[in-house]
Amino acid sequence: MKNFKSLSRLIPLAPFLMMCVPIPVPAQRADPMAGILVITGASSEEELDEQEVERFNHYLSHPLEINLASRSRLVSSGLLSQYQAASLLDYRSRFGDVLSFSELSAIEGFGPENVAALKPFLSLASRSLPGAVADSLEIRQDALARVAAKGDAFSYGAKYKIAAGEYAEASLAARSYYQDKSQFPPSSWAANITCYGNKLLGKAVIGDYNLRVGQGLSLWSGMSLSGLSSSTSFSRRPTGLSPSWSWSGIGSHRGIAADFQKGRVSMIAFMSLPGLRNRMEGDNRKEVTLMPGVVLGWLGKNGQVSFSAWKGSTSGKISGDFRYNLFGVDMFGETSYDVHSKTIAAVAGTSILIGEGWRLSGVARSYPGSFDSSFTGSVRSWTKTSDERGVALGLEHYGAQLTADLAGKHSDRSRRQLKMFLKVPAQVTQNAVLTVRLTERYRPYEETLKYKTGGRVDLDWSSAGISARYGESDGDTWRARVRLEGTLCRGLAGLAYYELGRKTSKWHAYLRGTMFLVDNWDDRIYSYERDAPGNFTVPAYYGRGFAFSAVGGYKFRFMIKKTLRVYLRVSDVAYPLMKDPKPSVWEAKLQAMLAL
Repeated sequence: MKNFKSLSRLIPLAPFLMMCVPIPVPAQRADPMAGILVITGASSEEELDEQEVERFNHYLSHPLEINLASRSRLVSSGLLSQYQAASLLDYRSRFGDVLSFSELSAIEGFGPENVAALKPFLSLASRSLPGAVADSLEIRQDALARVAAKGDAFSYGAKYKIAAGEYAEASLAARSYYQDKSQFPPSSWAANITCYGNKLLGKAVIGDYNLRVGQGLSLWSGMSLSGLSSSTSFSRRPTGLSPSWSWSGIGSHRGIAADFQKGRVSMIAFMSLPGLRNRMEGDNRKEVTLMPGVVLGWLGKNGQVSFSAWKGSTSGKISGDFRYNLFGVDMFGETSYDVHSKTIAAVAGTSILIGEGWRLSGVARSYPGSFDSSFTGSVRSWTKTSDERGVALGLEHYGAQLTADLAGKHSDRSRRQLKMFLKVPAQVTQNAVLTVRLTERYRPYEETLKYKTGGRVDLDWSSAGISARYGESDGDTWRARVRLEGTLCRGLAGLAYYELGRKTSKWHAYLRGTMFLVDNWDDRIYSYERDAPGNFTVPAYYGRGFAFSAVGGYKFRFMIKKTLRVYLRVSDVAYPLMKDPKPSVWEAKLQAMLAL
């Protein structure tokens, strides 16, 4: 109880602590990972997953061309909200192409904060510039191969994509896992063929695709934050229909789908085949079923409304959602009816600018226990969008964040939970940022795990400059990070690491040394570690010992527009501080990426 009371005393002081954060000098561009956190609403890298990071890494190497892309491509990228896409298209129709990021930040719905996060993933390519040429059927190919060894286990992965300008693309991704009994054929794979249109047809996909609609109560594929972090995580950023090119493919659909647009009206029609992925990957016990559905939407300049309906063999939903922005006030919500259990779930929220740099957000939700959580991903406190009701409030001031989430089980009122999160970044110098994070989870119905208190301090340094609001500056730089993290739950656990690295336009290299003391599994600490693009490494540290990792990459250019990137990662985890030492675990990864 003492740890909870101590942290609770800090909460009333949080707005004053947030005000003390100095307004830093804007950096030239945001660090890509910092941008991903802003766009997704995650408070740290540990809350992301592999599939989500894969999607953003694609736009690092192939930025979204915001002056050339259709509405379908703008929205399905997941980089822009429906409101931002509509505002950008309206601006393009009235004033022409956007020729600078300063100009983009002045467009309604963007602003310097969002543009700083989006900048690494966008391109300002324009046909209106001198020397620009009209569309051509340029053939672009990307290939990736990865091999990895961990102890005496082996795994591999491969990707290939070919695109014909802005008209069509085909992709294939396959991988194996360390625990596979047989490495051939690969245990997981995804493939699709996608055609794009520029009039009525937005895109048509055969193979693997994602559906992200409304606030996720009816249809939401892939990654969805469990728990509420920053106030950005209170609402979902729907992408509609998008092709899936993920190794894991978790939650994606396999079948056929297409989206269409006529004026302000849009439609997605799809036929998903649940169970087909399992059957094609060797699980003959899984039955293949049919899941047809449709999504109808209306898009205005300041908002959108959509209705969706789908029917599976044992589940089905009818849902309506909305999002509207008026004078900086963002309102959103969704109501979904489960046709099998005959239950209704709902979520609604708002986000309001209340002063210079201040934003207040709130969200409420109610998900009955009988509400089917298949294919869903709405905001939640537990792991499933089911058997939960709750309300959350969030306050942001530039990069500082404070959130509180009170939730309970729909079927059992005694099972309640309170989560609190406080993050305060401070500009120490022009080259250093100190970030403090405090978390608390309180469950009165638990006996031994009633309280879980966490604290973390990060000190980031960059020789080229770093901003508490915008991340690191562009250009060649030395980087360093020191982290101290502790958790108090079943016992007291701690982790500390030091990382030093160098990044240039051609190569990068990082070294990290970690020490951890975690005696109970309930106190495990997750820590994100750098890896090659398309890989996402967040190990759970448990035990007593040390870890070491080294990551490097080099970019080779040859001929015109041809690039080869090679990455190497080696790591080792040893447990010499335990009474009964465990054997050390080493891992090595080699990856090559070729762009033609």
